[in-house]
Amino acid sequence: MRDNKLYTPVGVRDILFKECDMKRHISYKIGEIFRSFGYEQVETPTFEYMEVFSDEKLGGTKQKEMYRFFDRDGSILALRTDMTPPIARIAATCFEKKEFPMRFSYFGNVFRYNEEYQGKQREFYHAGIELLGVDGADADAEVIVAAIQSLLKAGLCHFQIIVGNVEFFKGILEETALSDDICKELQIRVGYRDYVSVEKIVTQYDMKQNIKQLFIDLPKLMGRMEVLEYAEKLTKNQRAIKAIERLKCLYTILQYYNLEKYVSFDLGMVGQLNYYTGIIFRGYADGSGYSILSGGRYDNLVAQYGEDMPAVGMVLKLNEVLSALQKQCVVIEQKKAKTLVAFTEKGRQKAIEIAGLYRESGMYIEMSLLGEDIAKNMNYAESKQMSHILYFIDSENMKVISIADEMGGFTVDIAVSELILPNVEEEKQ
Repeated sequence: MRDNKLYTPVGVRDILFKECDMKRHISYKIGEIFRSFGYEQVETPTFEYMEVFSDEKLGGTKQKEMYRFFDRDGSILALRTDMTPPIARIAATCFEKKEFPMRFSYFGNVFRYNEEYQGKQREFYHAGIELLGVDGADADAEVIVAAIQSLLKAGLCHFQIIVGNVEFFKGILEETALSDDICKELQIRVGYRDYVSVEKIVTQYDMKQNIKQLFIDLPKLMGRMEVLEYAEKLTKNQRAIKAIERLKCLYTILQYYNLEKYVSFDLGMVGQLNYYTGIIFRGYADGSGYSILSGGRYDNLVAQYGEDMPAVGMVLKLNEVLSALQKQCVVIEQKKAKTLVAFTEKGRQKAIEIAGLYRESGMYIEMSLLGEDIAKNMNYAESKQMSHILYFIDSENMKVISIADEMGGFTVDIAVSELILPNVEEEKQ
């Protein structure tokens, strides 16, 4: 019989030293980008009432994908499946006086149950931003720019953000004049990239040739400005034309940021039409089989929590970002102790004092817990790839031991007073 306390559940895993250090490092870098754009961080509960996440009409999480449980009063609670709905709730309910735009950032784990595991995780670490209370291409661009700069700051170079606009697809659906059922079927087929079925559907119904051509050409409508200009010629629907103009304006703004090379368009990107109300985007990196970020405009969501306001946001899937960094061989230096402080009984007090001074100056110092045996301490320092040992014989005398490397290694006997100590006050200034 398997002893479950020795294993993790399916879909979750331990994160060990090196990966954990990378995760902390990129989280800090990304957080600095968020702050530089004026996004202030909030934290939402790990579990909430199920209703926060379950509005399927707006593209909420299906109940079967949630980790649900009962509170003692009988209320159904759920582990957080998405960060956006809780922030929409905060924006609508936690501020008596609202000043727009409202900028939120977050870091946290979300949980989703995948019925077919197939190597997929069920716990995800996300970072993201939400911009609420304003509409316009400038707001859309700001969120995409923050996403690009976050990835660059994390160390990724080879990635692309694909942008669409669900309003374009809604517009050309209107122009077909087909029934709601057939339009829904078209949406599903386009969402699955099943363009053979899409072509079969549009060719069997009577509609304008230009619209038939648009649906047939959807797989090809990926690229930059030339794609938008081509699609604009094939529709007269004002909703679709307005969506294309919005994307053109977005691209112009991205050019002002000198970041347009990281962005291309896909007019066949439909997402959840009940959730997204404008731009929609996903990011992909070389070496990652899944999207590393996603986002879009969701102007109808916040109203479900009591106050109507436009909104746009994005989420970085940091598990996938970490995977892409590793596959692209991006090296992030680990900040760990390079110096081991060892001591005899007589040298303990001075060793603790000196180690404290070095830590205050920003250095990483490990105290030896292996006793006075120099050989044991050297073996330990070598195993941790440290460069030096400071061995305190007493309060006045010590050894500086350099761990052997390509330059050799050495041991020097010095007086404690000869040790070069940091000026902590200067360091703090």
